Amino acid sequence: MPTLKCPSCNQPLTPAGNGWRCDNGHQFDRARRGYTNLLLAQHRRSRSPGDDKAMVRARTDFLELGRYQPLVDALLADLPRDNTPWLDVGCGEGWYTAQFAQRLGAENGVGVDISKFAVDAAAKRDKALTWLVASGARLPLFDQSMDRVFVLFTKLFVEDLARVLKPGGELIVVGTGSAHLLPLREALYDDVRESGFDAGRFLDARFVAQNEQEVIFDWIPDNEEELRNLLTMTPHHWRARPEAKAGVGRLAGQAMTAHFVVQHWKKINSE
Repeated sequence: MPTLKCPSCNQPLTPAGNGWRCDNGHQFDRARRGYTNLLLAQHRRSRSPGDDKAMVRARTDFLELGRYQPLVDALLADLPRDNTPWLDVGCGEGWYTAQFAQRLGAENGVGVDISKFAVDAAAKRDKALTWLVASGARLPLFDQSMDRVFVLFTKLFVEDLARVLKPGGELIVVGTGSAHLLPLREALYDDVRESGFDAGRFLDARFVAQNEQEVIFDWIPDNEEELRNLLTMTPHHWRARPEAKAGVGRLAGQAMTAHFVVQHWKKINSE
């Protein structure tokens, strides 16, 4: 199990009863579901940051259909079967994380998300994983403690990514390509903007690009519920007009496009 860092004083946390404790007496209890909340009140911008219950439920229901399994298969194809420490930043409800654990080992893995509702749902998937409520900008992990870090569809907190990755460690970043959910976007907006993902716009010289892969496939949404769950788990849920969102059900039975960009980066020794 990776060593956790106390968010209050930066000392190591060790298991103590049903939780964690540092030498300075800071105690963090493990929730009934099995996760630990290491997000301090002063580090939250709202009372319940991140995805709310409805968004987590929608994401869970959609992902459990397996529509995005081709993306996971592409990611797993490049992963070795090793036992080194790894981290999933912005793990959400853990659908991807649990599948990474099958290849990389759950006992070496950490899933982090700022949403307590998401981590509560994720913790049901694999009890051997270390599930944490924490910010990607303040990861409760020690410097150079991770061999591999995943960042799927969430903000890149470059400083902490560089801090926790070992020299030579691997950063795997996934974003959406220009054709992602194009039929849905065309139904929601009069003017559909195309933009491709590139983590290089955010990463600095501490990271060197290794390779890039595009994963593109179609599937057929079965019904309006599936489409509404898909919409709820995307930024379009907040951006699109209510009247436009009301009509997404008509896309049921029509081809929907998934377009992902997978980038592998190497952390170099900056000294």
